[in-house]
Amino acid sequence: PLAAADVSGVWKVDGDVAGNPVKPACTLKQEDTALSGVCKSELGDSPLKGKVDGKKVMFSYDIEFQGQKYTLSYVAELISDTELKGTIDVGVAAGDFTAKKES
Repeated sequence: PLAAADVSGVWKVDGDVAGNPVKPACTLKQEDTALSGVCKSELGDSPLKGKVDGKKVMFSYDIEFQGQKYTLSYVAELISDTELKGTIDVGVAAGDFTAKKES
């Protein structure tokens, strides 16, 4: 069977949810199919958790925005070793994103 791709590294996310830019830098650490790490944005550092299933990459983390707590859930396809493309779901709204691996 094909091993899951290793997506460990720093990913620069470029996304949009309901007209709001979502542009964190996420450091992903992969062990087997489990993901951990942190996403850094202007709203602070948020620990993440997720998993890799073949070319599908899923992770989520919590942020606080204008006094409200939101969970950002990312579901993406690994387009290449250095590119992800998918959707961001925030519960109240959703949008699209791409991410490029920086290191």
